[in-house]
Order: sequence, then structure tokens, then C-alpha cells
Amino acid sequence: MLVKPKIVALSGLMALAVSLFPDTCMADCVPSACGNLTIDSPFRLRSDPKGCGSPEYELVCENNRTTLPLKLGAYQNFLVEEISYDNYTVRLVDASLDRNKCSIPYYPFLKFQCWPSQNGPSSRNITGNSIMYVLSCNMPMSSPLHVDASNCTNSPSSPHTYFFLFNNQAKLSDFNESCRIEAQFPVMLSNISGLSASDIYFQMLMGFELNYWDWIKYNSPEYCTLLSTSLSTWLSTSLSLRDKM
Repeated sequence: MLVKPKIVALSGLMALAVSLFPDTCMADCVPSACGNLTIDSPFRLRSDPKGCGSPEYELVCENNRTTLPLKLGAYQNFLVEEISYDNYTVRLVDASLDRNKCSIPYYPFLKFQCWPSQNGPSSRNITGNSIMYVLSCNMPMSSPLHVDASNCTNSPSSPHTYFFLFNNQAKLSDFNESCRIEAQFPVMLSNISGLSASDIYFQMLMGFELNYWDWIKYNSPEYCTLLSTSLSTWLSTSLSLRDKM
């Protein structure tokens, strides 16, 4: 005799849940597409139904190009060139780069890192990337770690401009004190010996990879970026040690 009232009560609770959480209960979530990319959870397109994917990972599709809008220092928008759902990686390209000529993205000292908590930054392994620096020098550099990038800048105040790859092969003697750091950016290179500025710029146009598992783990891509060793920190530490010798 009490079965019918229980069914009615259960139906009422379900109706209440639907009314309170319509996006969760009614979303018809299927993968979307933009150009040649499949957009699936945790990502979503702005045009997807509410409740599909996460708003923190919302992508924009315009003219069949996928864009990830981020506000990290000077960076604004990145083109999403590839998403690997198996490896939890996304390959991004700076949307402001000129594809017809070499140009330098001036994002001085922008560093990428993850801030999972109030305890401070945590090192995240973003594989396949190195940090390329743009140096402005008062004299010519002859080190194989320096590649002439004068054709990539229109600045008359920079008579000698170089790409400088900071890696574990770099020594203090490779950096001349007449040089100053103008910009830095991630690039999928481990060695630039024998490369031209055009070769390096081509790699810049290929972008860099981020592991978006950190975004999932720490809930927002706005807090997850590429953690790199700072050349300026390395130089100041090395020079300080040298002065004490």
C-alpha cells in the first residue's frame, strides 16, 4: 500500500534535481569539432551545451581555427594546433606570430608555472620544450649557442640581436655581459647549433606542448603554465658565485 506514495515521492525528488541542476542532468554531450580537431572533455567549445566540458577549458572556434584564450602576462590568445587525449597534451602556438616573416614576440621574462595551492609553485614536467631567449648585445657573439636574429627585429637600438637557447650545456662564458635579455619563449628545440633564424622561427610557429593533466588536477588552466629555468636567475647566481671566488 505504501509503494505508490514512495514512487510519487521519488519522482518528485528527481524533478527537483532536474530543476536545480538542469545542465548536469539534461546535457547531451557529444564531441565537437573545429577544423581538424576533435573537442572533447575536459575541453568544450563556446557553442557547446551547458554542462558539456568545463567552462575553465572553453575553446573558441572561428573560421575553423581553435583558439585558447588565456590571460597570462602579455600572452592573450593561443592557437590550438593539436590535442592528445591519450597523453594529456595540447600543442599551442602564439596567435600573434606573423607566418609570413620572422618576428620576435616580446614577452619579457614571462615564466610559466603551476600554482596548485597557497603553498607556492610546484614543478611540472612539460616535456619537449626549451626556453629560447632573445638577446640584444653591444658586440657580435660567436658562440654556437647564439644565432643572429637581426632580420627578425626592426629595433634600431639593437645592433646585434640573437636567439640564445638556454640548456644544460650553457656555461657562464657563453653569456656576454654586454648583452641584455629582451624576451623569452618556449620552443620545441634542444639544440640550435647550425640552425638559421628562419629555422628557429619555423619551430616557433610549430608551437610548444603543455600537459593539461595539471589543469585537470588543479582545476584551472589559468594557474597552469610552463615552468622554466630562468636565465636571469641563473646568471645572477653564477655571477655572484664568480665574484666570491
